[in-house]
Amino acid sequence: MNKKKAIVVARGWLGDTIACSAAASSLSNKGYDTTLLIRWPQLKPIFDTDTRFHTQIYGRFLTYKVQRPLIRSLFDVVITEPKGWNYKEPFTCQIRRIAGCDPAPEYQLFLPASLRKIPNINGLPTVCIARDIYKRSYHRDIPDLINRLSAFYNIQWVGLDPLLNSKHGKKHSLMSDAQYIYQADLFIGPEGGLLWLAAGLGTKCIYLTEHILALEKTLKTNNLLQVLGSKNHFPAGSHVPIPAYSTNQDIIDLVAVNIQL
Repeated sequence: MNKKKAIVVARGWLGDTIACSAAASSLSNKGYDTTLLIRWPQLKPIFDTDTRFHTQIYGRFLTYKVQRPLIRSLFDVVITEPKGWNYKEPFTCQIRRIAGCDPAPEYQLFLPASLRKIPNINGLPTVCIARDIYKRSYHRDIPDLINRLSAFYNIQWVGLDPLLNSKHGKKHSLMSDAQYIYQADLFIGPEGGLLWLAAGLGTKCIYLTEHILALEKTLKTNNLLQVLGSKNHFPAGSHVPIPAYSTNQDIIDLVAVNIQL
């Protein structure tokens, strides 16, 4: 007998799309032949390594203006990313709950194990830093921070130029960035797609939180530090939020402690 078919339609940014993959994997575990429909071509090579579901790319207009009736006729279960997340629980919990699955926060991304580790250059640990740390610096002296970190670690930059966003990267695979992150000892960046990528690959993360506090003001809520960020998706893991407006020295000390763990 053929399996029932399920589809999860992701229509948000990179991090939102990675969150939706949690519902796709959970539906697959429940026995559905599952498809994940995404907007971002640069994520497909990464999702293609996950054998639990199939990944397809769509054009936003085509899917929602033309193909929606067809999708509903082809699949037994259709799960669509909400137009607005509730911000009351991690996105992975919410999308799994919508899909009728156990609302667990953890999720997983895959790369070949052969890519996992390379020897540290010059005997120094490698720290991957997201370029959008400049975009969300909140007046932090980023050049000073990088200069001081460079004395102790090999710095590997990942992500787009901070003046660009995910739309500008649609023609570029994230696979090279994912490989750098996968091999690194630590990832540093703000809440965003690359933090989702790093955490899903199992890389230890410390992340800036000023953007989360700014979003709290926009949404007029005060619980986002318990919702956003990789610590909330991996509560038993080693992901650490950087207290808002910490000094550069505070961050350097936090990196040192977490590199040694």
